[in-house]
Amino acid sequence: MNRSRLDAEQVRDVILRISDCLDLRMGGPGDMQFDLQPGIHVTPKVDYTKFDVASPGARRRSVYRFLFRTLPDPFMDALDCPAGDQLTPSRNASVTVQQALAMWNNAFVAHYGERFAARLESEVQTAEDRVMLACELALNRPPTREEIADLVAYAQKHGLANLCRLILNSNEFMFIN
Repeated sequence: MNRSRLDAEQVRDVILRISDCLDLRMGGPGDMQFDLQPGIHVTPKVDYTKFDVASPGARRRSVYRFLFRTLPDPFMDALDCPAGDQLTPSRNASVTVQQALAMWNNAFVAHYGERFAARLESEVQTAEDRVMLACELALNRPPTREEIADLVAYAQKHGLANLCRLILNSNEFMFIN
C-alpha cells in the first residue's frame, strides 16, 4: 500500500489530541479562528495571525472551524485543506517545503508543541521516559534505543517543546503507512 499523508484537519486534530487539549464537544456554532474587522465596502479584513491559539475556540475539532470562503487559513491551506469556495471531489496530497515550514513555524504548532511537552513532563519523570511516551503518543510505536539516545540529546540541547515540534514535523507523524 502506498503511504498517504494525513489531511490538514487530521493533522490539526491529532496535534490537539496528543497535547491532551482536544475539545470533543459536539454540535453548536462554528468557531471563528481568525480576527474579523470591517473592511472597505463589503469585504471584511480577516487576520488569522491575531487569533489566540490558546483560546477554547482553538481546541475544537476541525469540523467545527468556521470557514471564511474567500480567505482560507494559511496553515490549513499549506497542508492542502480545500478552499471553502470550491467543490472538491478529491483532495490534493502534495508534499512541499511550505508544509514543513508551516509545521515548524506556525503559532498553533508551536503552542501545542509546548502543551505536548507539558503533558510529557506531568506524566513521566525521566528524559528517556518522556521520549518513549512522545513516540508512543505521536508515532504509535516505541522508539528504538538509538532513537531514544538521539532524541534525549536533542531535547537536552534544544528543549522538550522543540523535540515535540520535531516529532510533529516527522514523516512518520504526517504519513500513514
